[in-house]
Amino acid sequence: MTCAEDRLIGPDELAHLAVGARVLAAGTEESAYQVALDWATAELAAHGPVRLIPAHRIAPDGLCIAVTLAGASAALAEALPTGDEPVRAVQAVERMTGRLAHAVVPLNTAAENALIALATAARCGLPLVDGDGCGRVLPLLEQTLLTLAGAHAAPLALATPGGDVITLECARSSVEELVRPLVLAAGGWAVAAGYPVDGAVLAGALVHGTVSRAIEVGSLEGAARFAAWRPRRLCRGRIAALEPSPGPYGPGDAAASVTLPSRPTSVLVDEEDGLRRRFRLEAHNEVLLALADGAVVAAAPDHILLVTGADGRVLDVERALPGLTVDVVVIEAAPAWHTPEGRALAGAVGALS
Repeated sequence: MTCAEDRLIGPDELAHLAVGARVLAAGTEESAYQVALDWATAELAAHGPVRLIPAHRIAPDGLCIAVTLAGASAALAEALPTGDEPVRAVQAVERMTGRLAHAVVPLNTAAENALIALATAARCGLPLVDGDGCGRVLPLLEQTLLTLAGAHAAPLALATPGGDVITLECARSSVEELVRPLVLAAGGWAVAAGYPVDGAVLAGALVHGTVSRAIEVGSLEGAARFAAWRPRRLCRGRIAALEPSPGPYGPGDAAASVTLPSRPTSVLVDEEDGLRRRFRLEAHNEVLLALADGAVVAAAPDHILLVTGADGRVLDVERALPGLTVDVVVIEAAPAWHTPEGRALAGAVGALS
Protein backbone atom coordinates (compact mmCIF):
# COMPACT_ATOMS: atom_id res chain seq x y z
CA MET A 1 0.00 0.00 0.00
CA THR A 2 1.38 3.39 -0.95
CA CYS A 3 0.75 6.84 0.46
CA ALA A 4 1.31 10.37 -0.81
CA GLU A 5 4.84 10.40 0.61
CA ASP A 6 5.87 7.26 -1.27
CA ARG A 7 7.14 7.23 -4.82
CA LEU A 8 7.76 4.39 -7.22
CA ILE A 9 11.10 3.76 -8.89
CA GLY A 10 10.49 2.44 -12.38
CA PRO A 11 12.67 2.45 -15.50
CA ASP A 12 12.67 6.25 -15.89
CA GLU A 13 13.57 6.87 -12.27
CA LEU A 14 16.25 4.17 -12.48
CA ALA A 15 17.83 5.95 -15.43
CA HIS A 16 18.01 9.15 -13.40
CA LEU A 17 19.24 7.35 -10.27
CA ALA A 18 22.02 5.73 -12.30
CA VAL A 19 23.24 9.17 -13.40
CA GLY A 20 22.78 10.91 -10.04
CA ALA A 21 24.52 8.16 -8.07
CA ARG A 22 27.67 8.68 -10.15
CA VAL A 23 28.00 12.42 -9.66
CA LEU A 24 30.06 12.16 -6.48
CA ALA A 25 31.40 8.66 -7.05
CA ALA A 26 35.11 9.05 -7.65
CA GLY A 27 36.63 5.71 -8.58
CA THR A 28 33.63 4.25 -10.41
CA GLU A 29 34.76 1.24 -12.44
CA GLU A 30 32.86 1.56 -15.73
CA SER A 31 32.33 -2.12 -16.50
CA ALA A 32 31.21 -2.88 -12.94
CA TYR A 33 28.85 0.09 -12.98
CA GLN A 34 27.29 -1.17 -16.22
CA VAL A 35 26.84 -4.64 -14.73
CA ALA A 36 25.07 -3.13 -11.71
CA LEU A 37 22.84 -1.00 -13.95
CA ASP A 38 21.91 -3.98 -16.12
CA TRP A 39 21.24 -5.96 -12.95
CA ALA A 40 18.89 -3.34 -11.50
CA THR A 41 17.17 -2.95 -14.88
CA ALA A 42 16.53 -6.69 -15.10
CA GLU A 43 15.14 -6.84 -11.57
CA LEU A 44 12.71 -4.00 -12.21
CA ALA A 45 11.60 -5.66 -15.45
CA ALA A 46 11.02 -8.96 -13.66
CA HIS A 47 9.48 -7.73 -10.40
CA GLY A 48 8.03 -4.30 -11.16
CA PRO A 49 8.70 -0.86 -9.67
CA VAL A 50 10.20 -0.47 -6.21
CA ARG A 51 8.45 1.61 -3.58
CA LEU A 52 10.71 4.35 -2.15
CA ILE A 53 9.67 5.35 1.36
CA PRO A 54 10.93 7.86 3.94
CA ALA A 55 12.33 6.30 7.09
CA HIS A 56 9.54 7.62 9.31
CA ARG A 57 7.06 5.50 7.35
CA ILE A 58 8.63 2.33 8.73
CA ALA A 59 7.09 0.90 11.88
CA PRO A 60 9.27 1.72 14.90
CA ASP A 61 9.85 -2.00 15.47
CA GLY A 62 10.08 -2.91 11.77
CA LEU A 63 13.34 -4.63 10.81
CA CYS A 64 15.49 -2.81 8.25
CA ILE A 65 18.54 -4.38 6.62
CA ALA A 66 21.36 -2.45 4.96
CA VAL A 67 22.99 -3.75 1.79
CA THR A 68 26.19 -2.89 0.00
CA LEU A 69 28.74 -4.28 -2.42
CA ALA A 70 31.64 -5.76 -0.46
CA GLY A 71 34.99 -6.13 -2.18
CA ALA A 72 36.41 -4.73 -5.38
CA SER A 73 33.94 -3.29 -7.86
CA ALA A 74 36.15 -4.45 -10.75
CA ALA A 75 35.58 -8.05 -9.64
CA LEU A 76 31.84 -7.61 -10.24
CA ALA A 77 32.51 -7.32 -13.97
CA GLU A 78 34.70 -10.42 -13.96
CA ALA A 79 32.48 -12.72 -11.88
CA LEU A 80 28.99 -11.77 -13.02
CA PRO A 81 26.07 -11.95 -10.56
CA THR A 82 23.48 -14.68 -10.78
CA GLY A 83 20.88 -12.18 -9.53
CA ASP A 84 19.86 -14.03 -6.39
CA GLU A 85 22.77 -12.82 -4.24
CA PRO A 86 20.68 -10.08 -2.55
CA VAL A 87 17.80 -12.32 -1.55
CA ARG A 88 20.19 -14.98 -0.22
CA ALA A 89 22.00 -12.38 1.88
CA VAL A 90 18.82 -10.78 3.24
CA GLN A 91 17.23 -14.15 4.03
CA ALA A 92 20.36 -15.20 5.91
CA VAL A 93 20.11 -12.12 8.14
CA GLU A 94 16.41 -12.84 8.65
CA ARG A 95 17.29 -16.37 9.80
CA MET A 96 19.96 -15.10 12.19
CA THR A 97 17.68 -12.50 13.73
CA GLY A 98 14.54 -14.61 13.62
CA ARG A 99 12.64 -11.70 12.04
CA LEU A 100 11.37 -10.73 8.60
CA ALA A 101 12.68 -7.58 6.98
CA HIS A 102 10.32 -4.65 6.47
CA ALA A 103 12.63 -2.62 4.22
CA VAL A 104 16.03 -2.45 2.54
CA VAL A 105 18.34 0.55 3.04
CA PRO A 106 21.49 1.37 1.05
CA LEU A 107 24.62 1.50 3.17
CA ASN A 108 25.67 4.28 0.80
CA THR A 109 24.28 5.58 -2.49
CA ALA A 110 27.43 5.93 -4.57
CA ALA A 111 27.35 4.36 -8.04
CA GLU A 112 27.01 0.56 -7.85
CA ASN A 113 25.77 0.59 -4.27
CA ALA A 114 22.65 2.59 -5.08
CA LEU A 115 21.84 0.24 -7.96
CA ILE A 116 22.48 -2.94 -5.97
CA ALA A 117 20.27 -1.67 -3.15
CA LEU A 118 17.50 -1.08 -5.69
CA ALA A 119 18.02 -4.54 -7.21
CA THR A 120 17.83 -6.03 -3.71
CA ALA A 121 14.55 -4.30 -2.90
CA ALA A 122 13.06 -5.42 -6.23
CA ARG A 123 14.16 -9.05 -5.88
CA CYS A 124 13.06 -9.27 -2.22
CA GLY A 125 9.74 -7.50 -2.82
CA LEU A 126 10.55 -4.89 -0.16
CA PRO A 127 10.43 -1.08 -0.13
CA LEU A 128 13.66 0.87 -0.42
CA VAL A 129 14.34 3.46 2.27
CA ASP A 130 15.01 6.98 0.98
CA GLY A 131 18.35 7.55 2.67
CA ASP A 132 21.60 5.80 3.45
CA GLY A 133 23.88 4.98 6.32
CA CYS A 134 26.87 7.16 5.39
CA GLY A 135 25.98 10.16 3.23
CA ARG A 136 29.32 9.59 1.49
CA VAL A 137 31.74 6.73 0.87
CA LEU A 138 34.17 5.55 3.54
CA PRO A 139 36.20 2.38 3.04
CA LEU A 140 35.42 0.35 6.17
CA LEU A 141 32.10 -1.41 6.85
CA GLU A 142 31.92 -0.05 10.39
CA GLN A 143 32.42 3.58 9.29
CA THR A 144 28.73 4.46 9.18
CA LEU A 145 26.26 6.66 10.98
CA LEU A 146 24.50 3.47 12.02
CA THR A 147 27.58 2.62 14.07
CA LEU A 148 27.41 6.06 15.68
CA ALA A 149 23.78 5.32 16.61
CA GLY A 150 24.89 2.18 18.44
CA ALA A 151 24.00 -0.37 15.75
CA HIS A 152 26.33 -3.24 14.87
CA ALA A 153 27.07 -4.44 11.33
CA ALA A 154 26.68 -8.06 12.47
CA PRO A 155 24.84 -10.33 12.26
CA LEU A 156 25.98 -9.93 8.68
CA ALA A 157 25.70 -12.15 5.61
CA LEU A 158 27.79 -12.28 2.45
CA ALA A 159 26.26 -13.84 -0.67
CA THR A 160 28.75 -14.63 -3.42
CA PRO A 161 28.22 -15.23 -7.15
CA GLY A 162 29.48 -18.77 -6.61
CA GLY A 163 26.41 -19.62 -4.54
CA ASP A 164 28.00 -19.34 -1.11
CA VAL A 165 26.37 -17.62 1.85
CA ILE A 166 28.77 -16.71 4.64
CA THR A 167 27.29 -15.51 7.91
CA LEU A 168 29.12 -13.62 10.65
CA GLU A 169 28.27 -12.99 14.26
CA CYS A 170 31.30 -11.26 15.67
CA ALA A 171 32.62 -8.51 17.88
CA ARG A 172 32.10 -4.96 16.68
CA SER A 173 35.83 -4.43 16.15
CA SER A 174 36.33 -7.59 14.07
CA VAL A 175 33.93 -7.05 11.17
CA GLU A 176 36.31 -5.55 8.63
CA GLU A 177 39.19 -7.88 9.51
CA LEU A 178 36.96 -10.91 8.91
CA VAL A 179 34.98 -9.71 5.89
CA ARG A 180 37.84 -8.65 3.60
CA PRO A 181 39.70 -12.00 3.56
CA LEU A 182 36.41 -13.87 3.13
CA VAL A 183 35.45 -11.72 0.15
CA LEU A 184 38.85 -12.21 -1.44
CA ALA A 185 38.57 -15.97 -0.98
CA ALA A 186 35.07 -15.94 -2.48
CA GLY A 187 36.19 -14.33 -5.75
CA GLY A 188 36.58 -10.64 -4.98
CA TRP A 189 33.04 -9.43 -4.37
CA ALA A 190 29.82 -10.27 -2.56
CA VAL A 191 26.54 -8.64 -1.62
CA ALA A 192 26.72 -7.82 2.08
CA ALA A 193 23.54 -7.55 4.13
CA GLY A 194 23.80 -6.37 7.72
CA TYR A 195 23.11 -3.64 10.25
CA PRO A 196 19.73 -5.15 11.17
CA VAL A 197 18.01 -2.31 13.02
CA ASP A 198 14.49 -1.27 13.94
CA GLY A 199 12.81 1.54 12.06
CA ALA A 200 13.06 3.85 15.07
CA VAL A 201 16.85 3.46 15.22
CA LEU A 202 17.20 3.86 11.46
CA ALA A 203 15.15 7.06 11.38
CA GLY A 204 17.46 8.64 13.95
CA ALA A 205 20.69 7.59 12.25
CA LEU A 206 20.01 7.92 8.53
CA VAL A 207 21.16 10.58 6.09
CA HIS A 208 17.67 11.22 4.79
CA GLY A 209 16.56 11.74 1.21
CA THR A 210 19.75 10.70 -0.57
CA VAL A 211 18.04 8.30 -2.98
CA SER A 212 15.41 10.82 -4.11
CA ARG A 213 18.09 13.51 -4.34
CA ALA A 214 20.19 11.28 -6.63
CA ILE A 215 17.12 10.71 -8.82
CA GLU A 216 16.46 14.44 -9.01
CA VAL A 217 20.12 15.30 -9.68
CA GLY A 218 20.21 12.68 -12.40
CA SER A 219 17.35 14.39 -14.19
CA LEU A 220 19.38 17.62 -14.48
CA GLU A 221 21.86 18.48 -17.20
CA GLY A 222 25.55 19.36 -17.15
CA ALA A 223 26.95 21.50 -14.35
CA ALA A 224 23.56 21.74 -12.64
CA ARG A 225 24.00 18.14 -11.47
CA PHE A 226 27.07 18.99 -9.46
CA ALA A 227 25.85 22.40 -8.29
CA ALA A 228 22.89 20.73 -6.57
CA TRP A 229 25.33 19.43 -3.91
CA ARG A 230 26.48 23.01 -3.05
CA PRO A 231 30.23 22.40 -3.33
CA ARG A 232 32.81 24.82 -1.90
CA ARG A 233 35.80 25.40 -4.16
CA LEU A 234 39.25 25.39 -2.54
CA CYS A 235 41.19 26.17 -5.70
CA ARG A 236 41.52 25.76 -9.43
CA GLY A 237 44.89 24.45 -10.49
CA ARG A 238 46.96 22.11 -12.56
CA ILE A 239 48.02 18.67 -11.35
CA ALA A 240 51.78 18.87 -10.95
CA ALA A 241 52.62 15.34 -9.85
CA LEU A 242 51.47 12.15 -8.14
CA GLU A 243 53.56 10.67 -5.35
CA PRO A 244 53.32 7.66 -3.01
CA SER A 245 51.89 8.80 0.30
CA PRO A 246 54.04 8.53 3.43
CA GLY A 247 51.05 7.11 5.34
CA PRO A 248 51.24 3.96 7.52
CA TYR A 249 50.16 1.70 4.65
CA GLY A 250 53.34 1.99 2.67
CA PRO A 251 54.78 -0.38 0.03
CA GLY A 252 54.95 -3.95 1.23
CA ASP A 253 52.43 -3.54 4.05
CA ALA A 254 50.22 -6.62 3.76
CA ALA A 255 47.47 -4.99 5.85
CA ALA A 256 46.66 -2.64 3.00
CA SER A 257 45.57 -5.49 0.74
CA VAL A 258 43.20 -6.83 3.40
CA THR A 259 41.45 -3.78 4.78
CA LEU A 260 41.72 -1.16 2.04
CA PRO A 261 41.59 -1.65 -1.72
CA SER A 262 44.56 0.44 -2.89
CA ARG A 263 47.78 2.14 -1.81
CA PRO A 264 47.80 5.73 -0.53
CA THR A 265 48.58 8.43 -3.09
CA SER A 266 49.44 12.12 -2.89
CA VAL A 267 48.17 14.39 -5.67
CA LEU A 268 50.02 17.70 -5.96
CA VAL A 269 48.04 20.60 -7.46
CA ASP A 270 49.50 24.03 -8.24
CA GLU A 271 46.93 26.81 -7.81
CA GLU A 272 46.62 28.86 -10.99
CA ASP A 273 45.33 32.10 -9.48
CA GLY A 274 44.94 33.85 -6.14
CA LEU A 275 47.66 32.89 -3.66
CA ARG A 276 49.33 30.42 -6.04
CA ARG A 277 49.53 27.81 -3.31
CA ARG A 278 50.60 24.21 -3.71
CA PHE A 279 47.88 21.78 -2.63
CA ARG A 280 48.71 18.27 -1.48
CA LEU A 281 45.76 15.88 -1.56
CA GLU A 282 46.24 12.68 0.41
CA ALA A 283 44.11 9.87 -0.99
CA HIS A 284 43.25 6.25 -0.38
CA ASN A 285 40.75 5.67 -3.20
CA GLU A 286 39.01 8.83 -1.97
CA VAL A 287 40.77 12.10 -1.14
CA LEU A 288 40.91 12.19 2.65
CA LEU A 289 43.00 15.26 3.43
CA ALA A 290 43.79 18.54 1.64
CA LEU A 291 46.72 20.75 2.60
CA ALA A 292 47.59 24.15 1.13
CA ASP A 293 51.26 25.03 1.57
CA GLY A 294 51.32 22.52 4.43
CA ALA A 295 48.23 23.83 6.28
CA VAL A 296 45.14 21.61 6.54
CA VAL A 297 42.23 23.18 4.64
CA ALA A 298 39.84 20.20 4.45
CA ALA A 299 39.65 16.64 5.74
CA ALA A 300 37.40 13.60 5.86
CA PRO A 301 34.65 13.09 6.78
CA ASP A 302 33.90 16.02 4.43
CA HIS A 303 33.94 14.96 0.80
CA ILE A 304 37.00 16.32 -1.05
CA LEU A 305 36.78 15.99 -4.81
CA LEU A 306 38.84 16.65 -7.91
CA VAL A 307 36.56 18.02 -10.63
CA THR A 308 37.83 18.30 -14.18
CA GLY A 309 37.85 21.82 -15.58
CA ALA A 310 36.99 20.60 -19.07
CA ASP A 311 33.69 18.84 -18.45
CA GLY A 312 32.91 19.24 -14.72
CA ARG A 313 33.14 15.52 -13.92
CA VAL A 314 34.47 14.08 -10.67
CA LEU A 315 37.90 12.65 -11.36
CA ASP A 316 38.97 9.30 -9.95
CA VAL A 317 42.28 9.65 -8.11
CA GLU A 318 43.58 6.67 -10.08
CA ARG A 319 42.96 8.64 -13.29
CA ALA A 320 44.60 11.87 -12.14
CA LEU A 321 47.40 12.80 -14.54
CA PRO A 322 49.98 15.60 -14.44
CA GLY A 323 48.93 18.54 -16.58
CA LEU A 324 45.16 18.21 -16.04
CA THR A 325 43.33 21.34 -14.89
CA VAL A 326 41.05 20.60 -11.95
CA ASP A 327 38.92 22.29 -9.33
CA VAL A 328 39.49 21.04 -5.79
CA VAL A 329 36.10 21.22 -4.05
CA VAL A 330 34.59 20.23 -0.72
CA ILE A 331 31.08 19.02 0.05
CA GLU A 332 30.23 19.06 3.73
CA ALA A 333 29.44 15.74 5.38
CA ALA A 334 26.27 15.06 7.36
CA PRO A 335 26.31 16.89 10.74
CA ALA A 336 26.69 13.66 12.73
CA TRP A 337 30.11 13.15 11.18
CA HIS A 338 31.25 16.43 12.78
CA THR A 339 30.54 15.33 16.34
CA PRO A 340 33.53 14.15 18.40
CA GLU A 341 32.32 10.56 17.98
CA GLY A 342 31.88 11.00 14.23
CA ARG A 343 35.33 12.47 13.77
CA ALA A 344 36.83 9.64 15.82
CA LEU A 345 35.10 7.03 13.66
CA ALA A 346 36.20 8.67 10.43
CA GLY A 347 39.64 9.20 11.95
CA ALA A 348 40.67 5.67 11.02
CA VAL A 349 40.73 7.02 7.47
CA GLY A 350 42.31 10.36 8.26
CA ALA A 351 45.20 8.57 9.94
CA LEU A 352 46.31 7.30 6.56
CA SER A 353 47.69 10.71 5.77
